[in-house]
Amino acid sequence: MDAVIDELTARLAAAAFYGDGDGDARVFVGIAGSPGSGKSTLASAVRDKLNAAAGDDVAVVFPMDGFHYYRSQLADPAMFPDPEAARARRGAPWTFDARAFVDRVRAARSNTDSPTSVPAFDHQVHDPEEDAITILPSHKVILVEGNYLLLPDEPWRELWDGDGALLDERWFVDTAVDDAMTRVMGRHVAVGRSREEAKSRADGNDRPNGEMVWAARGNADVHVPSYEWEGA
Repeated sequence: MDAVIDELTARLAAAAFYGDGDGDARVFVGIAGSPGSGKSTLASAVRDKLNAAAGDDVAVVFPMDGFHYYRSQLADPAMFPDPEAARARRGAPWTFDARAFVDRVRAARSNTDSPTSVPAFDHQVHDPEEDAITILPSHKVILVEGNYLLLPDEPWRELWDGDGALLDERWFVDTAVDDAMTRVMGRHVAVGRSREEAKSRADGNDRPNGEMVWAARGNADVHVPSYEWEGA
């Protein structure tokens, strides 16, 4: 996998530093994949490799996960008529504030003179942490990472489709859904759930989400081979 990381890093360095011949390009890359595919680990590995090669903070990860609706919002019948189903399906596309996410990607792309703050997901409290990440004008590579970046539905489609697409490249991590679910079940077991509960959770939520993501993989222009990342 080191050779794949090296190739992806070189690809982005060429686009950001040499694409227009003036060294002033900024590249927004979408990294999509099923739950458990390893996309977050891939994004972090490419960021770290780019920053090490540049000797500076030139790359940053912009995660979709910071745009989960808060648990308090999922429990609000005014927002979700079936709060129990919303909690059970947390992680499905409709449990994210997709409009806010796409608009923040657009803002980060437009803000060439000022920083853009974006949220991250706090796994300790299981809710977003506002303004946890800062996208600086000096960041030349912005790795936008999340499951649903390639979906054909609005507003996700604005990320990748048409002349006004917000992502310059779209990557898909080619981890088959069955393999991804094995990893997801391992995560559930690692936090104390039984294997039966882990399978029930994966089959009831992660698998349908993963199958939806897999069906949209044709909207990527780079396919990254699956790899058994530690902790993926």
